[in-house]
Amino acid sequence: MTLALRSHAVVDHNHVITLQSPELRPGDRVEVIVLVEQGIEAVNKGGPSFLDAIAGIKIDAPNDYSTNFEADLYANRHTP
Repeated sequence: MTLALRSHAVVDHNHVITLQSPELRPGDRVEVIVLVEQGIEAVNKGGPSFLDAIAGIKIDAPNDYSTNFEADLYANRHTP
């Protein structure tokens, strides 16, 4: 049986992560996958944010498209 545990941890000054769970027993074989969360500084070094990147995008649509998009979306649908 496969058991999946998800836990957030902080690496201590000895570069150690401690995981305690009542589902784990001494001698159990485990596979550990570590996902490192990037700090906001590391994310910003990659270039502009998503919102900054899409701010200059021009969309060719009628002014009322956001309120009437269903008319175009379902244009071929026949109502009984």
